[in-house]
Amino acid sequence: MIGAIIKKERVACGLTQSALAVASHVSRVTIVNLENGNVGDIGAVKLSEIAESLGISLFSKGKKMDAIKMTLGNVNTSYKTAMSVTDLEKFMLSGKIPPGLEGQVLHLIDETPTSLVAGSVKQVAAKKNIKAKLLWKNLAKVAAEIKSPNKFWSSIG
Repeated sequence: MIGAIIKKERVACGLTQSALAVASHVSRVTIVNLENGNVGDIGAVKLSEIAESLGISLFSKGKKMDAIKMTLGNVNTSYKTAMSVTDLEKFMLSGKIPPGLEGQVLHLIDETPTSLVAGSVKQVAAKKNIKAKLLWKNLAKVAAEIKSPNKFWSSIG
């Protein structure tokens, strides 16, 4: 049951099993086995990490998280000019860094938790009725352009 939920959310986020494995610090085999219901005692902490990498919480109280709002709160810290929801959406849709928001983009790519990025990708994809994979590819392209040291981005296929 949990494996089916993880798979559904992973697909909704547009992530491959490999990318989810890198984001949640487990092997791809663990993700495959979990999704197929063949994993043994995975443990609550590891399972929670996997779920949170997808922007979901195993221990939520049913309240939906606004990942975009949380992501913007994260990336706008310490910057004079704030990235707006529209700026974030345009950036994710185009893969082009908005002038004057380079710092926020660097923060998004290199320092924002994968769970917030995944949640934002899922929200933007749903709002714009497009495949989340397109947004991930745009983000990974920018990560490559800025030479991000975050290994997660090279796992996006």
